[in-house]
Amino acid sequence: MPASALTESVGTAVTTGAEALLAHRRDDGAFVFGAHHASPLNTAGALTALHFADPEGSAETIERGVTWLCETQRDDGGWAMRSVPTEPLTTALAAAALHLLAPRRAASAVRAARARFEELGGSAAVPEPAMTALIRQFHTFAGLPHDGAQRRLPLELLLFPGLSRRLLSLRLPIYASQALAQSAHRRRGPAGRALDRLARPRALAIVRDAYEREGATGGFSTDPWLTGLICLGLARSGQAPGLVGTAARWLRSAAGPDGSWDLMPLDVTWTNFATAALIEAGHADDPQLIGTREMLHRHQQPQPFDALGCPAGYWGFSSPRSWPMALETAEAAAILLRLPGGADDRHARAGLGWLTATQDAAGSWSLAVRNSKPGGFGPCPQMTAKVVGALLDSGAGADDPRVVRAVRWLVGRQRPDGSYEAMWYRGGTPGTAAALEALSRAGRTEEHHRAAARARDWLLRTRHPDGSWGTGERTGPGTTRRGTVEETAWALRGLLAAGLNPTDPALAAAARWLVDAQRADGGWTPAPVNEYIRGCARYADDGIAAGLAVRTLAHYRSAEAAVEATRNTGTGRTGTGEGGGR
Repeated sequence: MPASALTESVGTAVTTGAEALLAHRRDDGAFVFGAHHASPLNTAGALTALHFADPEGSAETIERGVTWLCETQRDDGGWAMRSVPTEPLTTALAAAALHLLAPRRAASAVRAARARFEELGGSAAVPEPAMTALIRQFHTFAGLPHDGAQRRLPLELLLFPGLSRRLLSLRLPIYASQALAQSAHRRRGPAGRALDRLARPRALAIVRDAYEREGATGGFSTDPWLTGLICLGLARSGQAPGLVGTAARWLRSAAGPDGSWDLMPLDVTWTNFATAALIEAGHADDPQLIGTREMLHRHQQPQPFDALGCPAGYWGFSSPRSWPMALETAEAAAILLRLPGGADDRHARAGLGWLTATQDAAGSWSLAVRNSKPGGFGPCPQMTAKVVGALLDSGAGADDPRVVRAVRWLVGRQRPDGSYEAMWYRGGTPGTAAALEALSRAGRTEEHHRAAARARDWLLRTRHPDGSWGTGERTGPGTTRRGTVEETAWALRGLLAAGLNPTDPALAAAARWLVDAQRADGGWTPAPVNEYIRGCARYADDGIAAGLAVRTLAHYRSAEAAVEATRNTGTGRTGTGEGGGR
């Protein structure tokens, strides 16, 4: 379509997309996208936990869950969430749960699942060692054969709080419960038994801290997966029966009518994506966002998470009691700063203070715990870039020591091909786009500019011929990877932030692709780009896809307007380096 037609189409897409986002605003100010996120992985974990925690009281719930797993098994023998290719971890745990709970009824389903698991590469295809160990554990429970020995979880590690926090991060309460279970069943010598006795109170204190700070509801971070694993470990340990009972009741209450368990609700994540998009689309002064600002205020954590050594002031994914997330904290703080009165918003300042306190010694940011071990929940380039954006939005300059250290770390973490990784998203596009934006806004030296140029070139080099970006799985032999809304939006926004002219053919083609991908209802169809368990379990999300598309197209529209203004005045620069994006 001609440039003028593209401009008009982009404007229409932004308007209808913003209206569609506003339709998802709940009365409490949160944006909630109601698509059912039924998770076979969460279902397998919850069913196994209930079997050990309260099999009699959970019999009806377990029966519905077993039926749901049997009915949703794919023709290839495996499981995954909607729109996600079959996954080894999910398939292995679902097979173990069925063999444990309904060995005769589900015998053929288990055989098909085990065959599919091996076809996918078995345990070797699961990149997270902790998840490989979990497969062995579940298979041991079910009496299924598995490769490799069950690794020991030393309970005594918990006697060293700083070390255990850095090594385990948000896995600390899970590890504590699982190590307690192992200590109750594994034979050890006199010295080992003495260490277990010494460490057991520390392990219980870690779990109880997480339990009590969430109001003793029995749920952990409003997440069936976390709750199931912690409940399972404690049930097998014989410790804290009251807590186990409460967790089992929570799991039963969280089960869907069809017998499945969803992912955790992503109230803060959805609200961040939607609100950032609406601000970019010109809705910052919309009265409807007053309630959204208040909702973000309510969801900020006023108390520290002592077990993790985290101060107060952070946001998590979901409820007002969810666990700390640096990415959500950076995004929520940046949003509050851009809403009316943001410069004086004490919640934004508290969030920035939390981020300042949790910056790694090397200059990066990890998920929650300062100086976490690399890999897993450790330092993340995309997360670090997002915090840099929030700091710049708050008025910090490129010479601010926090920004200087972060940019230096980003330069050092660039891959040889110019790309960057992202903890919560697949492929190189989201991390590279975020780093490019941070380097473009805060880069001061020639080395910084060279790193930005490499990131820019990587994005341009990985663009599909139709103008989109996508690094997902091929649909079959000889087929090409399909573009996704999320990756195209990330890439386009990053290139705009780097100063590329919106009339550049590559950028115009990306904008056109996003416009053409919009559905009649104003939303966009998501792709499985979001990581639930890093490298092991993914999901597709309507709210994330729509928020990214609207925000990027609104930014593209502003960049086009800036170019037009430059033509009219004959002066000025066409780049658009300001503003942050996820």
